[in-house]
Amino acid sequence: MRHLAIGGLILLSVVIVLASVVVGAETLSPLQAWREWRAGTPLSEAPTLSVFLYQRVPRTLAALLAGSGLALAGAAFQALLRNPLATPYTLGVSSAGALGAFTAMVLATGYGWSHTYLGFSGIEVFAFLFAAVDVMLIYFLAVQKARVSPSVLLLAGVTLGMIANAGIMMMQQMLAPEYLVIMTRWTMGHLNILGYDPVMALFIGVVPCMGVLLAQAGKFDQLGFGEELAAGRGVNVRRLQLVTFLVGSLMTAVIVSKVGPIGFVGLIVPHAVRSITGTRHRTLLPLSLIAGGAFLCLCDIVARRLLPGETPVGIITALVGGPFFLYLLLRRRFMEWM
Repeated sequence: MRHLAIGGLILLSVVIVLASVVVGAETLSPLQAWREWRAGTPLSEAPTLSVFLYQRVPRTLAALLAGSGLALAGAAFQALLRNPLATPYTLGVSSAGALGAFTAMVLATGYGWSHTYLGFSGIEVFAFLFAAVDVMLIYFLAVQKARVSPSVLLLAGVTLGMIANAGIMMMQQMLAPEYLVIMTRWTMGHLNILGYDPVMALFIGVVPCMGVLLAQAGKFDQLGFGEELAAGRGVNVRRLQLVTFLVGSLMTAVIVSKVGPIGFVGLIVPHAVRSITGTRHRTLLPLSLIAGGAFLCLCDIVARRLLPGETPVGIITALVGGPFFLYLLLRRRFMEWM
């Protein structure tokens, strides 16, 4: 029965991803795009094919990479911290990235500073750098003790996230109203991807991190029995904690720098998948990766169709994730997941 459910989940994910390419503010005809391609029509004269290749496909690929990375990081952090509420955003990575983006905008509008680096805008570069600094600070705080404590990681992340939010409010006071609107929309999360350069940046930054986290699946299973028992079975617990923490956080920083902070994906998807697969991480992690990409594609479809214009996808994930978060709190009764 479990294998049937897993097969159904994979099939549903494939259908959602294919639908993401076709369905949007306007529904594309795949048959028309095929005809234009077969006829060799120049893209300037083939509107359906042009939209399909340079808007819909890159957008879907970005949603796949971002959703897969966030869901995988969420599952890894829940295993690492043994807490069902843990996600990459719990560690303040998204807030730090948003502070970096606001800082870049203030520098650009107030002081005329505007640069690009290797095709990345100043907002993207600063978002990544600030998120990376957040990771380094938490790591520095955590290793002051003899071992990396999950509680220290969580508390340090929450605290730095609060500091970053205070910085964001200060930056908002410094921005002109027209730029404030732009940055406010950025903090809601977006998938407004055109062309393949952003997709390639996500691919280079996310896929290697995915490989590292997937390779830790067996060790996460051992860690679930407790640190001492895992160490007795040959798991280097300290190294596992550091690798998972650093790789998962840096992957999240890359995603935030390109699509903004999109919350709750790393919380919802691993729990939904765990109800099908159980707690075995060799199955849970790859299926969370698949389902995470499909879930963000589904949210993006809703975002494009919900209201005239386009709703930021982060609003959709928050509308779904907020009630789910409260459900977890009530069900677990604030007890740590063991």
